[in-house]
Amino acid sequence: MKRNHLLSNAVIVALCAGSLVISTKVHAETANAETSVTAATESGSASAPQGLINVGQVNASSASSSSAPRDFANHVLHKKQLFNSSQAVTTVSKSELNLFNPASSGIQALSLKPGIQINGYNASSGTARSTISMRGVKVGWNSVPGDLETNGITAEFDGIPLNSLIQGTGWHSVEIPLGALLAGVNVIYGPGNPRDRWYDSIGGTINFLPVQPTEHPEVKVSAAYGSDQSQVYTAIASTGVHDGWSAIVATDYAHNDTYRVSDFNNWPTRTNQLFMKARKAFAAGTFSVGAYWQRNDEYRPNMIPITPIPGITTAGLNQNAPLYSQQTSGFYSALPNSVWFKNNIIENYLAYSKLHLKLASNVELSNILWYRHGQVLHYRINTGFAGGSTEDYYPYSETFGEKMIFDVTLPYDNKLSFGGYAINSTTANRFKGYNGLQGSSAQNPSYIGFNNYQNTYVSAFIEDHFKPMDNLNIVPGLQLVNYKTIFTNNNSSEALNYPNASYNTHPNTSKTFVRFAPSLGITYRPVPWLTTYANYATTYQNPTGGNFNNAQTDLPALLPVKSTDYEVGFRVLRTHWLGLQRIYLDVNYYHDRLANETIPISLANNPTVTTFGYGTATLNGVNMALQADINDHWSTFVNTSVLHGYYNQYFSTTTNQSYNGYPVTNSPYFTLSSGIKYRTYIGGMELGADLWDQYYGHSYLFDNNVGAPTRQTNPGYNLVNLSLSMHTTALNGYVPGLKAATISLYLSNLLGRKYNATEYVSAGGYFNGNSAGAILANPGAPRTFFVNASLTF
Repeated sequence: MKRNHLLSNAVIVALCAGSLVISTKVHAETANAETSVTAATESGSASAPQGLINVGQVNASSASSSSAPRDFANHVLHKKQLFNSSQAVTTVSKSELNLFNPASSGIQALSLKPGIQINGYNASSGTARSTISMRGVKVGWNSVPGDLETNGITAEFDGIPLNSLIQGTGWHSVEIPLGALLAGVNVIYGPGNPRDRWYDSIGGTINFLPVQPTEHPEVKVSAAYGSDQSQVYTAIASTGVHDGWSAIVATDYAHNDTYRVSDFNNWPTRTNQLFMKARKAFAAGTFSVGAYWQRNDEYRPNMIPITPIPGITTAGLNQNAPLYSQQTSGFYSALPNSVWFKNNIIENYLAYSKLHLKLASNVELSNILWYRHGQVLHYRINTGFAGGSTEDYYPYSETFGEKMIFDVTLPYDNKLSFGGYAINSTTANRFKGYNGLQGSSAQNPSYIGFNNYQNTYVSAFIEDHFKPMDNLNIVPGLQLVNYKTIFTNNNSSEALNYPNASYNTHPNTSKTFVRFAPSLGITYRPVPWLTTYANYATTYQNPTGGNFNNAQTDLPALLPVKSTDYEVGFRVLRTHWLGLQRIYLDVNYYHDRLANETIPISLANNPTVTTFGYGTATLNGVNMALQADINDHWSTFVNTSVLHGYYNQYFSTTTNQSYNGYPVTNSPYFTLSSGIKYRTYIGGMELGADLWDQYYGHSYLFDNNVGAPTRQTNPGYNLVNLSLSMHTTALNGYVPGLKAATISLYLSNLLGRKYNATEYVSAGGYFNGNSAGAILANPGAPRTFFVNASLTF
């Protein structure tokens, strides 16, 4: 591990040095030009309070009003850009991030948007691993099996893809910064156009944008305290602009227990995050270098049976103790750590550079270059239900990537974009299983798994934006993808160090997929305040999640996951209409067919062996987003979605049966988020109150016992939330340099609703004994509170 950290640091230094050479050369060529940070395409606010209190001009206010596609990666899209997009898009603004408590991240704020649900064992917290479900497609990890697609959404940080090129989880949600370190979030539903698409974007692309350097110097510090001993501390400092240079440093620390109750201090979690970015703006463009580090150290609670199971007790299997279930030991109860515990450490090092350069009057270049080291330390002991079995799992990856795009403005309102990306990643899996009660140990394991993946992804695209008429925009595109995977099984050589260990002998394999992915986007504006749009895309994804290292998969017959997606909708953007100051409405219908899915299934009698279900599914439905400013004090929003997801074909290798027509699992079939906001101004104070409700309809369970979807449901639930805030300048005369102070209060699940965030039917391997066929759940968070105080200098 020490060698990997040294390598990480060396690469980061080399990357920054190389990028600075490019910047120096470009700057020398434009030394006599004006410099202005407000001309940059990258923008975003570090932390500007809303309303009348002005704490300094920031780049978000100076963002271009054009609908140039490059803006998706560089700043939070504004309403005019959304209005003119041929893709199904939405954003999470800074004010929407601020609705959620300081221990939340951009993950939790996504739940406001149509068709998106966050679920896991503590889905309300940014320090716990969760899954994003977007219109039936997933990314992230929450230990619940049976998802149609577990890695079908690309997660980006400041435009850099975070997804693993081979691991089935895609990425871990705790990699995303807490809300204070974010400027906002951009979201594309479905594959979208090739310019913004990555290797896992068959179900969508989500760009989490960190705070950016500001035009004027600014410092913000905050501290928060909340339920379950939660503490969050944040500091953000921006230099302002000096000779075209600006920089920002942002960091936070969070600690919390969970709401699950046991004798283990309620399962503590700690997270650290650090972000740094420097940017140079000059007449010909902008150049920036950034670095991000995060470490999340989490003790996660186990799942709990809904109803009691004979022999499954709070002290382990067949012990003289109370039965362990929500009905008997308590809805939020957890097992003692002497019986079961799991510790997960997720750590990432990311370094990158961005260059946007105007090469000629009609030619622009955008380039990103990045390096990422990611690692997971997974340690689990199951003393109570598996005879003392222990898992010591350490996967890590090294990724290098570059994406280059040229934008050419041609006559007759024609803009041509072309370019591509090349990414190489090496992933190493290291697993040792042992049982101290049976004489094995970490030094003398009973089972080992050592394998490597080498992935090389190359993509090229061409995309045209042309206007046959002023109110008609057509965006045809074509992408070529090349996915190469090399799997190497190192078990036999590693077994020399562990002579008593068993291991699999799956052969070394390799596979390359080459596909063309066409797309077409259209927008038509019949009147200035109404836009209709449509988008079609066929895209492909490399198979992940164990397809290459399990003998159960027929590798020669393996195909890439294929998405055939259609979107059609309309948008309204008007001011002073129907008695409203401003209204934004987006309604769209989508139809997505996902083919060639392989769904991993663990066997109860041998959890180290994975079989697969094979499926093709259709996901269709309607999304609607409405935002309205009623007057200077009142505003409201309503976001809702309906999902109809079903398997056209599903074959389980566990039962050798088909389950065609069964519903897609683990996704709500109806969602509704609605709320009202109030602001008033008294002297030097802005007072705010936000009340909103989030409703999630029923979702269908997966039965791991038969490796197939079911028609059993997890009931729907709704959560009422309240936040109160006060921004004031009244303290400015008492604290030198102070520009504003903010105090906020957050109450989540105000009515104390008890609900299960996830449920599935167990195959019996989780608790053994008589647990096959039992429903296991992760209870959602009860009522929680937070108070946060921040100072801006």
